[in-house]
Amino acid sequence: MDKVIIQIQNKNGTIRGYYLDGKSEMISEDRLFGMISKGEVICAVTEDGQIDTRNMIVYKSEDDDAVDSEDIWGDTVDAELVNVCSKIRQLAKLDRIEVEEEEHSSNNGLNTHLFDYIRYCGKDVKSFVKEYLANLQPYMLQRRKDQEPDKQFVCILDNIYRVSIYIKIYKKQFEEVVVSFHEDNIRGIARTNDLIRKEQLSEKVFVFADSQLSRSNDKYGIKIFIQRGVLVLPIELVGYKYKNGYIVNRRDIDNQFLSYCNDYIKDLYTSDLSLDFESVSVFSMLQQISFTSYGRDTFSSISLLIDSVAVQKDILSRQLAVSMLEIFVSNLKLSYEQKDELYKLLNEKYLVTSIKNIPILLDRVRCALFSE
Repeated sequence: MDKVIIQIQNKNGTIRGYYLDGKSEMISEDRLFGMISKGEVICAVTEDGQIDTRNMIVYKSEDDDAVDSEDIWGDTVDAELVNVCSKIRQLAKLDRIEVEEEEHSSNNGLNTHLFDYIRYCGKDVKSFVKEYLANLQPYMLQRRKDQEPDKQFVCILDNIYRVSIYIKIYKKQFEEVVVSFHEDNIRGIARTNDLIRKEQLSEKVFVFADSQLSRSNDKYGIKIFIQRGVLVLPIELVGYKYKNGYIVNRRDIDNQFLSYCNDYIKDLYTSDLSLDFESVSVFSMLQQISFTSYGRDTFSSISLLIDSVAVQKDILSRQLAVSMLEIFVSNLKLSYEQKDELYKLLNEKYLVTSIKNIPILLDRVRCALFSE
């Protein structure tokens, strides 16, 4: 007879932990998958005790061996990054992480510049960072062991941005704290991530799923939450089971965020009938888009428009993109105090940048913002 493993979820669907076979101790995902065997059932239960029958899944049924083979997916998956990502996600979901918001003395405030942006978007910094870490996926990450002073630290880069996000966590048990969460830079000089090759968009990547929706032979329908900046999208994918996760097409994830940003840019351009959107280059890679460009608040919109200027391929399209930026800013209905706050935040953000001629762009934004 199958055992029942109870998966405890918060009301927003994030996983807190598991109870195994009637035991009273809640255990982590890492421990769970080393303790259960084929054919055992996981049943999701929310905080208020409601059983979510849609999420009842069988862990590794008997005929999964063919698609769960090291021979097929072993070269695709970086086991070290998977383990690191899993631990970070679990710590965040179990509410074990604090966030250090203090300025580093050697960094001139550059390590805290995203926190003001997060607050500007109306979010609590600690809650935001924990949600962000809970939604990380291994394929986004690069380990930076050279930045880890000892084994109590883990340092990673989230590379799926124009400028990578540098995350450093002190992970001693029960003392976990996010030490750094900012755009990667050396004294304010940020290195733009290289654009990936188009064929890389078609590569297979490993992901953790938030729920399994369906199964057809060796393929599974799954649901994951992917976060870029302040934007979280629930994404349904088809993939293959591999250990405690799934192998999916990266393109299926990236295209949803590219569509979101390009559709919004189009809305901004076509709001002014004198501008020709067809003459403007759209985003083709997520490495062209900044962390601060994924919301629809005023600051995020300006950041996205600046990113749009940076990807134009000729003088005419660049001039058109700059015109759109100025038109958008000049039409903002803000008080003087709100304009002042916005401009100070823009200056703070672009102390860390790799975009050429950013002082000239910011001066145009200032003129458009404060023009009568």
